[in-house]
Formats: sequence, C-alpha cells, structure tokens
Amino acid sequence: MDKKKDEKTKKDEQKAIDTQIKRINEKIDKLVKEIEKKRKRRCYLLDMHISPFTVEEIFKDLRTQYSDMNGEIDVIANSPGGDLDAAYNLACLFQKYGNKKLTFIVPRWAKSAATLLVCAGEEILMTPIAELGPLDPQITEINPLEERFEQFSPLHIQTTLEMIRNEFEKGNKNLAEGLLKRLQFPLTLGSFVKAHQIAEQYLVRLLKERMEKTEKLGCTPEEIAKKLTKEYADHGFCINITEAKKIGLNVQELEGELLNLVCDLHELLKHKEGLHRKKREADVMEIIEKLPPDILDKIKSKIEEHQQREAQR
Repeated sequence: MDKKKDEKTKKDEQKAIDTQIKRINEKIDKLVKEIEKKRKRRCYLLDMHISPFTVEEIFKDLRTQYSDMNGEIDVIANSPGGDLDAAYNLACLFQKYGNKKLTFIVPRWAKSAATLLVCAGEEILMTPIAELGPLDPQITEINPLEERFEQFSPLHIQTTLEMIRNEFEKGNKNLAEGLLKRLQFPLTLGSFVKAHQIAEQYLVRLLKERMEKTEKLGCTPEEIAKKLTKEYADHGFCINITEAKKIGLNVQELEGELLNLVCDLHELLKHKEGLHRKKREADVMEIIEKLPPDILDKIKSKIEEHQQREAQR
C-alpha cells in the first residue's frame, strides 16, 4: 500500500512540474513576441547545448515557422556551447535566413562554440552580465591509467611539452620520461592541434561574411580569431562586454525596455531549467532504486574513489 502511495505521489509531483513548465513556456513565448514587437523583426530563441541534432531541429523551425521574416532576424542565444562544427553549420544557416540583417542577443552567456555562433551576425547585443568565452576547443579523452574522462585544450599540449623539456634540462630524467609515457600517440596530438586551427578558420570566415562588412570591427577578423583561440589562459575566462570590445568585436550594451525584457526572459529560462533538472534527478533516482544491491555498491565505490582523487588534487 505504501509503495503504491509513493508511486502516486511521485506521479503527482511530475505532473505538477510539467504544468509549471507549460506555464513558463507560455510566458516565454509572450516575452519573445514583445521583443519582436520592440525590434520590429522576428526573433528566434536558442536555449540549448549545440549539437548536430540542434542544427536539424532549428532548420525545421526556420522552414516551418519563420517564412515571414523577410531576411531580418534576431537570435537570442543562451548556451554553454557544444560541438564546434555544428555551431559553424548553424551560424551559416542563420546567415542564410537573416540575409539582410542578423543580430545576436546574449542575456547571460554564449560560451565556447556558442561564441563562434554569435560572431556570425552584424552585431552582438549583450546585457551588463552577459559572457562570451574563448574558442579553444575542449577535447574529452579517457585516461586509461586512472579509468576516467579528462578534458583539456589543445593549448595545453605546448605547455606540457615545455614542462617535460624543462624537467630534462634540470636533470629530472625519470620524471620527464614518466610524463612522456603518459602522452597520447603523436599523430593523435597532431589531430588535437588541428582542431584548434579549425576553430580559428571558422571564426575568420564568419566574421568576414557579416561583421567585417559593417566596418565596425576594432581589429581584423584574423586578429580577433587569434585572440579568442590563443590568448586566454582558461576556457572559462569571462569575456564580458568590455572585454569583447577590446578584442575588436562589434558589441553593444542592451538598455531600457529591451534590457528589461531580455532579463525577464533570462529569469524564466533559469526557472525552467531548474524544473527540468528536478525531473532529471527524479528519473535518475527511480532508476537507481531499481538497481540490484551489488551494482549499487560498485557505483558507490566508484564515487568514493573519484571523491578521494579530487580531494588529493
């Protein structure tokens, strides 16, 4: 009886969350329409991680719902980034549909691959707290020695090689050789460096296609691409509106009523993401509860090992 009651409670909670998400989506649609009215053009809300699937989904939206935009479109980009190739493909798609005027609006962040995307328009409109990010691609690889995933930038390769060379020069041969053994196969390292060059080429092409033609860039596309791909020490570096202007991008700060509308939209997106997170956590807990005890013990053991490694860092 208690089990059935628990299941009913969980279903009721999920139903309540779904109802809240539906209401928030209605408010989001209303705000986007107000922004369209204010800007006098169609507006597309991109609030997701960028993947090849994203490209297909947005292409379908543009074909079926944006045939009336007359070559002018605003894109509200709220994204942590994602796949670089997909971001470039998506950028070209928006340039095609916004062939007369293309503007990107960033409420809070358009990091990593999303930074590449927002550089595809004539200008970028940012709130005072909006962030772009460096364009050094992040490589995820399995560390076979520690049985875990590691993420790094191609920029780290040169730093690592310099560190190994320094250890050799200091006479720490054993340490240097130990570090060399942990390196990837040379051809693999070369492919990682190529990924970095691809990011630079994509950015130059996009900037030349639109933003350079406004004659409002502070630097050449090549100089901007070099700064975004090579000159920041960390992938999470905060490139706010002041920093974006220093780089040479054509960015403007949102003000007045439009700023308020975009900030209100961001608050709704945050609330919606929180509800989706609750749903995901509930789904995961439901799966975990059904696992056999021996599997649960293994999972707990792996989590403890991970926590111990992190504590030793």
